[in-house]
Amino acid sequence: MQIEVEEFKKQHFANYKQAIIENIKKNTSTLVDEDIMSLLKKPPLEAMDLIKVKFLDMAKKEKIVLNTENLDKIIDNYRRKVIGCLDEVKENREMSLIKKVDDFKMIKETNIFKLSKKDFGEVNKTNKNLIKKTIQEALVTEILDKIKTVFKDEEELHEEKLANELGKYLKGTYLRQVLENIEFKVIVKDTTLINGVKEQADHYLFTLSNSRLLNEDLEK
Repeated sequence: MQIEVEEFKKQHFANYKQAIIENIKKNTSTLVDEDIMSLLKKPPLEAMDLIKVKFLDMAKKEKIVLNTENLDKIIDNYRRKVIGCLDEVKENREMSLIKKVDDFKMIKETNIFKLSKKDFGEVNKTNKNLIKKTIQEALVTEILDKIKTVFKDEEELHEEKLANELGKYLKGTYLRQVLENIEFKVIVKDTTLINGVKEQADHYLFTLSNSRLLNEDLEK
């Protein structure tokens, strides 16, 4: 009976770790595929498209006409390029956190796995730098370098002035706002995962103490 109980406890511990891993994957998927994606994909309303609104406001101010079809095209290409880095963002987060679970050993059966804010520090910094670099590069290659395609032929004289103004906005205010919004989403999901891991630990310990399969004394 003692051997059977020990085996049940080992399996219980393995199930506990697997549940944490599944929680990490679900939490990360929601963060990247829903929360961060919502900030980078095309918004439902044109008025929410910060880049397009900036183009249109500048054009109105300078009393010039833009090629809105080409404008939509370069903004869409920009979004696709930025969104393309999210698979790596997801992989980075999952691998970093799951490794911590894999490295956790059952020294004592009452040991529980814990996550704290510092456990997210390195991977969050890595992902923030990745997203920032991708956005910065895409702003240049997909928008600023292709700004000529947005102007009507007779408006070429405005190109340099508007390109400079747009560059300052995109590389400054716009980039800062996007990164701040992403950081907020990450903090919320980190906190959610920390609390979820705590709940799984409580469930693990409760079952360990009360299950007949895991408690030899209750079997007697």
